[in-house]
Amino acid sequence: MKLRTLLPILVLVLILAMASCNLPSNAPVTETPTLELLTPSATEPPPTDTPTQTPLPSDTPPPLPTSTPTIPIAFPRDVNVNCRLGPGTAWVPISALTVGQTSQITGKNSDGSWWSITDPLNSGRNCWVSASVVSTAGNINPIPVISAPTATVTNVTVSVDPRTISAPGCLGPILPLEIEGTLETNGPTEVLWRFETQQGGAMTNQETDFDTHGEQSFSVDYTPPVAAGTYWVRLIVTSPNNIQAETSYTITCP
Repeated sequence: MKLRTLLPILVLVLILAMASCNLPSNAPVTETPTLELLTPSATEPPPTDTPTQTPLPSDTPPPLPTSTPTIPIAFPRDVNVNCRLGPGTAWVPISALTVGQTSQITGKNSDGSWWSITDPLNSGRNCWVSASVVSTAGNINPIPVISAPTATVTNVTVSVDPRTISAPGCLGPILPLEIEGTLETNGPTEVLWRFETQQGGAMTNQETDFDTHGEQSFSVDYTPPVAAGTYWVRLIVTSPNNIQAETSYTITCP
């Protein structure tokens, strides 16, 4: 009974053994992987460990561009400056050189204390600025010494008081007239002048010195002959230039 039971088992074992001998020879075999070192290409740049640094900006400002003007120029140092008719404060201001402006230097006075420049407001004339309040650029050595202009009388006025004289029956005496005149100059000068009336003719010539530009006034009393009519009165300047003013008075004989 036991033999019959073992026989089938032995047959089965034999069949399995035979089957294992018939397995195909190309069955995959598991291999242990190997590490392969990579060689860097000759065309690739080698890595660098130090990063490139951008230089920090410097606190020192870049140098300012400089240029030398081809002509000598003047410009205010701090504030706007007067540009006068002549070299000195005794001359009337006729223009101004303002901060930020420049003007060509055309001449100087004998001691170099004043510059003659092209008028910033009128290129057709010159005016003078003090060297003490302006700076210069360019070559100032060849700048010539030039003479100051001649000051002139720029305005004349004349008036009389009273304008009307009443002489009953044209009989005298009558009160005198007060003749008043004014002279205005643009600089220091000596003025020759006189009053002149239609009835009395020329009065004495007068000479007045102006140390600076400005105005001066003069007056004189005059008693005219008693004759009805209207008569002129003049203030006549003969030097440094010719200029005059005229007014009139009236005598009535009611």
